[in-house]
Amino acid sequence: AVPMSSAARHRSAVLKAYRDFVDVARRSVPVGEREGKLEEVRVAIRANFGLASESEQQTLLRTLVAKVAFLRIVTPKTGRGRHKRESGVFVVRDGAVVEGFGETGGTRVADGTISMQEAHEYHNRLMKRQYYGKKPPPQPPML
Repeated sequence: AVPMSSAARHRSAVLKAYRDFVDVARRSVPVGEREGKLEEVRVAIRANFGLASESEQQTLLRTLVAKVAFLRIVTPKTGRGRHKRESGVFVVRDGAVVEGFGETGGTRVADGTISMQEAHEYHNRLMKRQYYGKKPPPQPPML
């Protein structure tokens, strides 16, 4: 592989920061202000394209990265864009995934719905199932 020059590395870093800015700006800046903000950053990048001083280049890149970081902090997660996330509890009913909860009401000793003895029996059944019907290794005694 051909090693990249410092100018090519810097250009790559600026383009990545610009793409991140565009992505975050689309999710955060109000529609009326969005084009203005994007144009402002575009003009700043183009105006400083021929900058020879590496320290000035790094300072301007740091400023752009800081803008991106600030927008990320103040932007609520909406589930749009590259980083789509859905939250919630999903269950399968009639072969389809739907939002909701399971129908078991919590069969636990702490709820008082089953006794300690029933919990031990259930645990032993699960352990036997885990070991494919064979006798599971000895467990420490439960209190």
